[in-house]
Amino acid sequence: MAHQYSCGSCEFQVRSENEDELIDIVRTHADDMHDMNVSRGDVRDGMQTV
Repeated sequence: MAHQYSCGSCEFQVRSENEDELIDIVRTHADDMHDMNVSRGDVRDGMQTV
């Protein structure tokens, strides 16, 4: 089962079979590109199963 996350602040999108990998990528993106600290729970809440 794959998971997908779309950034609400830009056009960044990521998809992965590995939930932990996806969460780490999204958190790094939020910090590097938007200077935001996003919790693992917030990422999980925004993920979609595809």
